[in-house]
Amino acid sequence: MKYQINLNSTTTKAFKKIFDLDMTLVNSEDYLGVCYFWDRDYRHTGLRDASVSKRKRVHNALMNAGLDVTKASNDHLNIINEMMGAK
Repeated sequence: MKYQINLNSTTTKAFKKIFDLDMTLVNSEDYLGVCYFWDRDYRHTGLRDASVSKRKRVHNALMNAGLDVTKASNDHLNIINEMMGAK
């Protein structure tokens, strides 16, 4: 079963609960793509403005590479840049 939630139509209280839940799911396959997970070194990579699905894809790519998604390294940067289409 697939669900879609329009986060733009939720109340602030509901969004905060979803965000807080997602924070507990970082570094797991259950991450939803709502909250931030990246190290502050990557704050200018476009992840903040990325769609929920794009964040989830980046998160999963980092996990598939065996990386802790909350850390920083050259491998993290290369994957993030590749996934975000950086030149």
